[in-house]
Amino acid sequence: MQERINSLTQENEALRAENAGLHSKFGEMDKRPVLAMGDEGDLYPGEIKELVLSVLADELDRGVTKPSRRSDVFSDLIEKNDYNGVYRKKKAEIQIILKNYIIMDAKTRKALQEFGFRIEEDGKHYRLTFFGDDSYNTTVAKTPSDARAGKNIAHYIVREF
Repeated sequence: MQERINSLTQENEALRAENAGLHSKFGEMDKRPVLAMGDEGDLYPGEIKELVLSVLADELDRGVTKPSRRSDVFSDLIEKNDYNGVYRKKKAEIQIILKNYIIMDAKTRKALQEFGFRIEEDGKHYRLTFFGDDSYNTTVAKTPSDARAGKNIAHYIVREF
């Protein structure tokens, strides 16, 4: 038991030394991260980074005065962080999938599942859950009566998820 305690103590001291070294290097760096990660985790790899960069890109597209400090900083962050426009691609993809939704056929079901939705039947509706997280769900009528139902659902998904 004493040998185990000594081994763990040595391992603990080694980790403390490594941690102190990393803190020292971080303090010497000229460039530091702009943001620290919060408690939310990625639903898929790179999701949070892409979300933050998409907000900056959208702000630039909305007409930030150019040249200005704001446009220079936003442009620099977007460029240096390898922004791929994943959110814009996903927005277009979900709009295509649901554009003419009138029934949950096999093609639509497969496309929604590949997009990251779990689909469950719930009476006269389908329940769509985004990446298995019950915080992000919506319902879709099995037989919508509105010709714009698919477009409305796509708009809701883009806005909320």
